[in-house]
Amino acid sequence: MPQETPGERLLARRYRLVTHVGRGGMGTVWQAHDEVLGRDVAVKEVILPHGLTDEERSVQYKRTFREARTAARLGHPGVVTVYDVVEEDGRPWIVMELIHARSLDQVIKQEGALPPKRAADIGRQMLAALHAAHDAGVLHRDVKPSNVLLADGDRAVLTDFGIATAAGDATLTQTGLVMGSPAYIAPERARGRTAGPASDLWSLGVTMYAMVEGRSPFERSEPMAALVAVISEEPDPPTRSGPLTPVIQGLLRKNPDERMDAIEAGRLLDDIVRAPTVDTQRTIAVEYTEAPPPPPARAETTPPLPAGPERTRVTPSVETGPSPDGRPAPRPQLPPFLAGVSPRRALLVAAMVIVIILAIAGIVWGATRGGGDPKPSSRPTSPPKPTTTTTTPVKTTSSSTPPTSPSSPSAPAGTHPYKDPDGHYTMLLPDGWKPKSQDSNGDYFASPDGSAKVQIARQEHANSSALKDWEEYEPALRGQYSGYRRVNLGPVASGRPVADPSGRNAADLEWTYDAKGGRMHALDRGFVMDGHGYAIAVYAPDKDWNRTLAELQPLFASFKST
Repeated sequence: MPQETPGERLLARRYRLVTHVGRGGMGTVWQAHDEVLGRDVAVKEVILPHGLTDEERSVQYKRTFREARTAARLGHPGVVTVYDVVEEDGRPWIVMELIHARSLDQVIKQEGALPPKRAADIGRQMLAALHAAHDAGVLHRDVKPSNVLLADGDRAVLTDFGIATAAGDATLTQTGLVMGSPAYIAPERARGRTAGPASDLWSLGVTMYAMVEGRSPFERSEPMAALVAVISEEPDPPTRSGPLTPVIQGLLRKNPDERMDAIEAGRLLDDIVRAPTVDTQRTIAVEYTEAPPPPPARAETTPPLPAGPERTRVTPSVETGPSPDGRPAPRPQLPPFLAGVSPRRALLVAAMVIVIILAIAGIVWGATRGGGDPKPSSRPTSPPKPTTTTTTPVKTTSSSTPPTSPSSPSAPAGTHPYKDPDGHYTMLLPDGWKPKSQDSNGDYFASPDGSAKVQIARQEHANSSALKDWEEYEPALRGQYSGYRRVNLGPVASGRPVADPSGRNAADLEWTYDAKGGRMHALDRGFVMDGHGYAIAVYAPDKDWNRTLAELQPLFASFKST
């Protein structure tokens, strides 16, 4: 570049350089003024390393022109706008939208780790920009905090498509050369394999990890060490990510075929950003009823909603104490279809039921009395409770479906009766198993040695399909449990307490996962009984699973709603 000071240099007789604003791996960025349109712009000056041959220099210039074409085709608010590209001194200069903002990298260094909700908002803006780029056939290939600008109101803008690839463009990367930042590059690219949209999503996951933890999990002192970590090491679990944990873990699956896709990640990020505040989470809605008041509820607090992809559904979780293996207890989920209805809707439904009952009573009274003088009415009789028809058990379709046996009026040997203190259900509890705790998420029971546990949760009303909600929810569950592997997801074709071959009123989700003490096994059965929604979740070491499930057979077989 000629020895001209900023303010003197005029590019293409139009763009006057004003001041230097930043430097990246491929060049320097200047604030400039467009003398024709009278507006400030950003100009990227491409600076190539010394020692390149003429052929290599030509290739790099072609790369820069390609960057301009790539970014110019992306008309999206989350992608920096390219206005023009000019050639001067035999090399390209890219004219772009000027955004007065700090980079995300600067924000993290100056402010430290970001709160999960703020990180989720920034992440979903980045995801929207990447999704638009992928739809246009463009891969970014260098997503990282320094390539994200945060403007006023945390508007996130993705910049520097300097190593982007576009469909139809021939590759300009030298054979064996990996472009991008090692601590943010996807494993498949670190191995020299073909990149795809999932590769950008990996980098987004690492960026969100850096937002909440303050650094990339693969950050090392040497670039090669970072590449080795990306390929062969699992990242340390994030400790400050809160509800972002399932998203981060889903995006950081090393196999791109198993990596969380943009649609699922976007939905989960939307849920986090739109989630109610802690204050609203602690507000309990009370439904009005004319029935006699229930027994006084024990004093309890309502914890914040558990981390995960829950939307507007009520999803109980286990207590936050340590699990039998010593690590914080996982959060088993009540199927989303067991969500409650609003108080207003409950009042409306109650009013409709009363009107129908009165109408039926009038018809019956008129038919039996033959139009004579009415007698004083007696106390109204409540309508009978709806009951759930069950099928006769034939053969268990899953290895984990509890065997069936007729319940006995008296407790069989090795069991003792248990009645929910709130009067919602009764069952037989194996001897040695004891109630452990109770909170707004359910009741908890522990085995004699504490290695296994059961959670029983209840909702007043249930939604339409247990199986459908399990199918929708399972992808998020994969992100919550390390080493998640599905064993079974399907309708409860036979078994207790409810069998339903259609899966509408009863469905099982069974999986195994890694814990500090070894491999764990879990079964969560959601079902409808007497119009109420229930879930019975069992957690036990995988090596003891068959024994534990056999021991809990009386509990499943005898469970009754009261």
